[in-house]
Amino acid sequence: MDAKGRIAVILPQVSSNTETGFIDTIHREACRYGYDTIVITGAINYVDQHLEGTYSKGQRNIYDLILQGDFDGFIYEANLFCSVTQRELLLDILREKDRPCVTVNYEQPYFPSVSADERLPLYLSARHLIKEHGCRKLYCIGGNKGHKPSEERIEGFRRAMDEAGLEYDESCIFYGDYWRDIPHRIALDIAEGRLERPDGIVCGSDIMAVELCRTLLDNGVRVPEDIKITGCDGSVISQSERVTITTVAGQERINGVLAVNKLMELMGEKTDSSDMQPELIIGESCGCGAEKGKAVNESLSDIREYTGTIFELLEHRKTNSHGEIIRRMSECKDIYDVIGVFMGCCYMIPTGIRAELCLCEDWCRDMNDPSVFRTKELPDRMILGIEACPEGGDKMKEFMTRDVFPSLKKRHEPRLTVVTSLHYKGQIFGYVGFTYRKAVHIVLDEFYMSWCDAVSSGLNTVQNRMYKDYVNKRIESLSEFAPVLGIYNKRGLISKLMNMIAENSNSVLNLTLLSYVREDRVRYSVPPINTIVNAIRLSDPQAVLASVGEDMIAVVKQGETAAGDPSEKVVQAVTESYRGAVEIKRDRIVFHTERVSAVDIFSIEKLISGMEDRLKGRMISFGSGTFSYRDSFTSLRDEIFRHPEKEWNIEQITRSIGLSKSHFHRIYKELFDTNCKDDIISSRMEKAKWLLENTSLSVSQISEQCGYSNNSHFIRQFSSRMGMTPSAYRKRNGQKKQIK
Repeated sequence: MDAKGRIAVILPQVSSNTETGFIDTIHREACRYGYDTIVITGAINYVDQHLEGTYSKGQRNIYDLILQGDFDGFIYEANLFCSVTQRELLLDILREKDRPCVTVNYEQPYFPSVSADERLPLYLSARHLIKEHGCRKLYCIGGNKGHKPSEERIEGFRRAMDEAGLEYDESCIFYGDYWRDIPHRIALDIAEGRLERPDGIVCGSDIMAVELCRTLLDNGVRVPEDIKITGCDGSVISQSERVTITTVAGQERINGVLAVNKLMELMGEKTDSSDMQPELIIGESCGCGAEKGKAVNESLSDIREYTGTIFELLEHRKTNSHGEIIRRMSECKDIYDVIGVFMGCCYMIPTGIRAELCLCEDWCRDMNDPSVFRTKELPDRMILGIEACPEGGDKMKEFMTRDVFPSLKKRHEPRLTVVTSLHYKGQIFGYVGFTYRKAVHIVLDEFYMSWCDAVSSGLNTVQNRMYKDYVNKRIESLSEFAPVLGIYNKRGLISKLMNMIAENSNSVLNLTLLSYVREDRVRYSVPPINTIVNAIRLSDPQAVLASVGEDMIAVVKQGETAAGDPSEKVVQAVTESYRGAVEIKRDRIVFHTERVSAVDIFSIEKLISGMEDRLKGRMISFGSGTFSYRDSFTSLRDEIFRHPEKEWNIEQITRSIGLSKSHFHRIYKELFDTNCKDDIISSRMEKAKWLLENTSLSVSQISEQCGYSNNSHFIRQFSSRMGMTPSAYRKRNGQKKQIK
C-alpha cells in the first residue's frame, strides 16, 4: 500500500523498549490505514530547571516542525515529559496547529485523551502472587500520590486483595514516585526489622521492583524465598537482573492501538475495534522462574529483541568511534565536504535504512554580520543536503518545510522516520531524519547524540571557514597582497606583470600557475602550497610569487627562453629548504605555463583567468572520481554520435582529457556501460544504415562519409554487426528517399 498521508508522534525521548513498543504499535496500525509515522523528539527528557539551557533550546527546536510540517494528525505522549512547562508549550503549539490530535495519559480540555486500563497490571501481578504462590500478606508500592494512573494501579491491587478476601490497610500501601529512593528505604526497614516482613510486594514500576530486590538481597533477605516481588511495565531492566523480575507488560502497546484508532476516527477513517490485554511476564522474583512455559509471550520476545539490538550496536561500536566523524567533520572545507562525510559515516548508525540531512535555507551566518543567525524556529524553505539510501537519493535540493522530507512527496510504502534537531552553540542548522524498518531498531543514545553534534560541528567549521575566506577576500580587494602567504594576490600579480612589461617592452615572461593535489588519507602539518611558496622564495629570490586562488599560486620568471617542467625544481627546492623534514611528491604537482609579452599587456587578467580554468581542469582530471567527469564524457559521447565521420583516436581523446588510457576506459564503462570504441563503431553503423536506406550513394561513398578510409574494412565491420553486407541491407530495406 502506498502512503497517503503522515501522522506525527511527539515524544521527549526514545530510550527504552517500552517507548519503541509504543512507536512500533502506532507504526503498524498507521500502515494499515496508509500513513507514514514521523516521530518528532528532542531526544533528551529535560526537567524544568534545565529547559532554558543553550543546548536544550537547540534540541527542543525540533518541535517547531509540528507547526511547519504538513501532518494529517498528531499523537502526543504528554505524560512522558518530565518538564511541566514543556508539556504545556507543546499543548499550545498543537492547539495553534489545529489538526486532529490525541493525547496519551494526559487529560486536558482541548483534545481527546486515551489510556490503557491502569487497574489491570497490579491486579494481575497481585492475583498471581495470591493464587499461584499463596501469599496472604502483601505490600503495594505505587507511583506518585494523587497521580491518576498511579492511583488506578493501586486500585487494581485493592481489587485483587478484596476478591481473595485478604485483609489489608493503608499501612500496606506506599507511594514510591516510580523511582528508587523509597523502595530502597522500604527494603532497609524490612531487612532491619523496622517494618513487618510481608509474603510479597507488588511494585508499580520495574525500576522500583529492581531497587527493592537489590537492596533486600544485599541485606540478607532472600528473593523469592523470603519475599516475592513483582514489577510493572515490562522494561529491559526487569530481565537484566541477577534475579529476573516478574512483571506486567503491554500497556504502551495498548495505548498505541487506542491512540491510532482514536486519531483515525477524528480523521474520518473507518476503524477496527481491538481488544488487547496486558501480559504477565514470569521471572524469578516470584518463585516461578520459567516453569510451565509461562515466560514465553510476545512482550518478553519484544524485550529480548530490543536487548539484542542494544548488544548488536555495542558490538558494532567496538570497531568504530564517533571520534572518527568528529575528526573528519573538523577537516571539512565546504558544505560538499560535510555532505560527503555525513554520507560516509552513516554506517555508524547501522540500524537506520535511510538518512536525510535537511538544512535551513539560511544555515550559514550573514557574512556581513556574523552575529546574526537563526536561534529558533524553522524557515518556510529548507535545503536537502543529502538523502542517503540504498536506491540513491537527491542532494542539495530545495524543498518546502511543510513537506518535512522531499522523499515523502514521492510514491512510497508507509514509512517510520525519527526526526531530531541539528544545532551548535545556539545556532539552528536544521534537522536530520533516520528511517527504520522496525521501531525496535531506534536507539537514540549518547552515541547517536554525539554523531548528530559532530554533523552540526562540521557545519559550524565550514561556516567559519567561509567567513574567514570572505574577510580575506575583502582585505585582498583593498590590497595587492595575500595576507596569509605574504605574496601578491591576483590583483597585485596583474599590476606587477603590467609594470614589468612596461619597463621592458621586449621582455618575455614565463607565467606558471601551479597547485598541489592533496592525498585524501595524508594529514599535512603545513599546507603543501605554503611549503612550496616558502621553498621557491628561499631558492629563487628573483621569482615573482602570487596567490591566484585557493591552493593555487603563480610563479613569474624573466629572461628564460623556455619554462619547461617546474615540478622537479619545486621538489628539489622543498628538499633543500626543509632538509627532508617535509615531503612533496612530484607526481602530485599540476601546472600550466604561458609566455607573456607586450602584446598581452591589456589582456593579462583574461589570460590568467583562462590559465586558472585549464589548471582546474587538470586538477579535476587528476584527483576527482568518476562523476566529476560526467559532463565532459557526455559531451564527448554526444559528439561521437553527431559526427561519426571524424577520425576518432583513443590516444588523442585521452591526451586531450588528461587521463591515461586505462583510467579513461574505466570511467567510460562506468558511466555508459559500454566502451568508447564500441560507441564509435555503433555511431558509424547508425549513419551507414540511414545512408543506405535514404540515399543512392555507393557503398564506397557511404564508407567514406562514415569515417572509414578502407572500404573493405567498412564492409567487414558492417557485415559483422548487421549479419549482412551493406548491399544486402539496402536490398532488404529498400531505398526510402531519393536524393534529387
